[in-house]
Amino acid sequence: MGLRPPLVELVAAVGGALIYRYDPAPQEFWPAMAVFAIYGLIVVIDVEHRLILHVVTVPAAILLGAIGSLDPNRGLARTLLGGAAGFGILLGLYLLGGLFAQGMARLRGRTLDEVALGFGDVTLSAVIGLTLGWPGVVAALLLGVLAAGLFSSAFLLIMLARRRYVAFTPIPYGPFLVLGALLVYFGAGARLLSLAPG
Repeated sequence: MGLRPPLVELVAAVGGALIYRYDPAPQEFWPAMAVFAIYGLIVVIDVEHRLILHVVTVPAAILLGAIGSLDPNRGLARTLLGGAAGFGILLGLYLLGGLFAQGMARLRGRTLDEVALGFGDVTLSAVIGLTLGWPGVVAALLLGVLAAGLFSSAFLLIMLARRRYVAFTPIPYGPFLVLGALLVYFGAGARLLSLAPG
């Protein structure tokens, strides 16, 4: 357990205060708190166990899909389209990752114990799509992939410098997808993407 309980409590308290400051209106605050709590739970489990559990994502999909469908700015159609797009995009990457793992296993003469993406990442992306709707899910996934790439590059360089690099070291992907989702949900994603060249 160690530092995890007080750290989670601190993040929850600070996050709740920031969300209240962002928009204290009950119709905005409580859905935002639900999003924050659900994604916080997903991140803690993924960091500790490298798992994204269906027992979390299925109820989350139902709750956040209902919230999104009732949002007058989004409605049912854009919410469901976002969920389908999130699921489909990550399913494609998941299948490509499986092909890559098979190819590397043949080259190395042994199977890989870990894969880049698990099916939990696919279901998480569906939840993100239901949270943000269409086209917000695309920006969230793009930001998540970029964040994961930057972190992985820094991690690789540090491990190489320390001469402790091990190929195919697993890194939980869920926290980066969640980061992208929260950036878009709270409006920072659009500002960050507008700063990109081109």
